[in-house]
Amino acid sequence: MKAGLLSIDIVPMEGVDLQALDTEFDLRSKGYFAVAVVSFGYRSDEDFNAKIPKSRLSEEAIFIKA
Repeated sequence: MKAGLLSIDIVPMEGVDLQALDTEFDLRSKGYFAVAVVSFGYRSDEDFNAKIPKSRLSEEAIFIKA
């Protein structure tokens, strides 16, 4: 199920030190390693940015069909 169907917002975060997360949470000893950080939650009704139109690249500009 997509989070959006539950009205949950998700945002990938950039610039995260994934090795530091592995160390902080001792992930490697548990057979895991961090590959991404994603924040999620419910947006505020006062979030003006949520109502601003977003620009997105077309699928044709992103994907290459081989």
